[in-house]
Amino acid sequence: MLATVMGAIDLGYRVVIVADAVCSGADSTHDAMLAIYESRYGMQVETVTTADLLAARLDGML
Repeated sequence: MLATVMGAIDLGYRVVIVADAVCSGADSTHDAMLAIYESRYGMQVETVTTADLLAARLDGML
């Protein structure tokens, strides 16, 4: 997923990651990558939960 996210950032896309719908080989790696996305790429990457994504869709925000 890292390569895809970085490629999208390089192309100028806004990226939304559904944090509870992706995984890694280790929980600590998963948590560390989400922290990097949020802290370093916060202007381009947004992390949400599945519930938040569905609520936004129902509210017509997507």
